[in-house]
Amino acid sequence: MADAKNKFDYTKLNTLAVVSLASAITLFGAPAAVLTGHIALAQLKDDNKKGRWMALTGLIVGYVGIGLAILFTVIGIIIRAKHGVGFDDGNQWQQNMFGDHNRFDDGGFQPPTNPGGPMVPVPGTN
Repeated sequence: MADAKNKFDYTKLNTLAVVSLASAITLFGAPAAVLTGHIALAQLKDDNKKGRWMALTGLIVGYVGIGLAILFTVIGIIIRAKHGVGFDDGNQWQQNMFGDHNRFDDGGFQPPTNPGGPMVPVPGTN
């Protein structure tokens, strides 16, 4: 059996620090991770609970997630501005990607014609 001294006391853990870490791991909850991380650090100053490392990790990962979201949004805006593609002009996107030949509207796959015949001679024909 486990020693009573070696057991971790989960009641001494700050709940918002755990929420901050869990929200940050998803990266979709980055704003919630930052908010709960700051509140948890303020609470940890006053009470005698544990979880400072969870709150700090939640804050760091949350801020990194927010920064990456902003970075990718700016990159997307720059790419759209450079290539002149908006949200409502899908045909323009196809023309930019594939040139004048629109692969999506030509009636399906059409194999190329080869007027010269097969490239490899068939045995027994000559």
